[in-house]
Amino acid sequence: MLLPYRFALVLGFLTLFSCIDDSDYQIDEAQLSPSIALPLIYGDLNIQDILDSAANSGVVKIYPDGLVYLSYNQELKSHDIRELFSIPDKSLSRSFILPPGVLPPLNSDFRTDSISQVVDFELSPEQLNEVALKSGGINYSTSIIPSSSNLNYEIALYFPDFISRTTQKPLNTVVKGTGVLPLSDYTMTLDKNRFNMKLVLILKKNPSSTVIEPGSSVSIKLDFLGLDFKYIIGFFGDQSFSLDEQHIEIPAFKDAFQGADVSLAQSIINLTIINDNGVPCIVDFKTLEARKEDGASVPLMLNPPNPISIAYPGVLGTSASSTIAVTNAKQALDFAPSEFYYKADARINKDVTSGNNFLADTSKLSVKLNIEIPLYGSASNILIRDTINLDLSKTDQSEIISASLKLKLINELPLEGDVQFFLTDDQYQIIGELLPDGQTTIVKGSTVNASGELQSPGVYDNTIELSDTALEKVFQAKHIIIAALMSTSKDSSGKFPDVKFKSNYTLNVHAGVLANLKLRVEL
Repeated sequence: MLLPYRFALVLGFLTLFSCIDDSDYQIDEAQLSPSIALPLIYGDLNIQDILDSAANSGVVKIYPDGLVYLSYNQELKSHDIRELFSIPDKSLSRSFILPPGVLPPLNSDFRTDSISQVVDFELSPEQLNEVALKSGGINYSTSIIPSSSNLNYEIALYFPDFISRTTQKPLNTVVKGTGVLPLSDYTMTLDKNRFNMKLVLILKKNPSSTVIEPGSSVSIKLDFLGLDFKYIIGFFGDQSFSLDEQHIEIPAFKDAFQGADVSLAQSIINLTIINDNGVPCIVDFKTLEARKEDGASVPLMLNPPNPISIAYPGVLGTSASSTIAVTNAKQALDFAPSEFYYKADARINKDVTSGNNFLADTSKLSVKLNIEIPLYGSASNILIRDTINLDLSKTDQSEIISASLKLKLINELPLEGDVQFFLTDDQYQIIGELLPDGQTTIVKGSTVNASGELQSPGVYDNTIELSDTALEKVFQAKHIIIAALMSTSKDSSGKFPDVKFKSNYTLNVHAGVLANLKLRVEL
């Protein structure tokens, strides 16, 4: 916009002096030095941009008052206490002794001897009252002695405590030979692991008489095999088991802080234990700590204190949750760990001798880790890096006499520190730097009030002369890497007060090259 005006001005001066006829003042050309601005960087930067890697992982969130916080939730490995309980295989053999003699012809089936028995699964320490089966069955096999006997018989099986969930009727059938009675549709009602069984020998209708030799008998073998449950109800006894150890990595926070020295004012860590098992349970954390990769660690302190009684549901199919707070969350997160680790044992029905417990085959004891880090505190050695593209190939460098870097920063973020602009080639290899040594402290932090909130922005508005070498590198560069080493704002005494980072705070950056050009006018 300035070039036409300045060109006309030159022509005016040339016209004015054209009346001087003196060969000693013969002018062949005129030269001016107009200026142009080449923009490099402009725009706003907020805390979400600074925490770009964490933001991309979904952990950067905002409270209603605008305070930015990092949120991390991870569901840890679930623990299945149903493995403590299994229904053992059970085998029974029973025989009907037949009196010797001649059995006259029978016009209809005749029910003779019966065997009634209470069968015990012999579980310990649990005492079950109800078992809904989802698999398994009863394998049966009948035989007669002597095998040459032509006695026609069947055996009626009656299990009044095995109720079909489809028909609501008890298991009642007749068998002979070998076969399987599936139990996947049945629910067993037990009395402390015991159920009732009745066997009845049935002599089938026969038009002829049958000789029964001395020592004759009819036998049946019953095998309860592969019984597995949908749910169980009863008293499960006082039992202990170990929870698998857990290593919980927290890369999002590690990436966000990148080794900075951080002091956080209001960090929150808690564990939520969700219990589907209807049984009193105590969890004892043998080890619970924040760890660094070098092996250093900080123990986590809990409220309620360890060991912890876990809430349990009162109705099958529901869950109960317990929240355990880490009382030294600030210490643990200021430690900047790379992971959390725990190893724990659990105990059900501690010192209890009776009760009504339940669990389903899907019941779990699961642990969730919840971390919230409000960006409220102080920090130093915060390394921020970003890369932008640069292409000044359309600008003729040969026409530039001198250049300077024009910088204006209006900073609402409570961050201050040094910045350097590294110039790189198309392979991101550094070929030069924009700022000379001693002139990199250009980010002025905002001031904050007693609550750590923005009071007034920090402003930097200055021009820095560029050397010929730096200018040449600008025109060769394809990218600019911006690297800043920052700390939170200091107070008047040089200390680091706790400051807040809110989502609407920005760092407004305008940077460009102000170049003086050569302009020749041939006469």
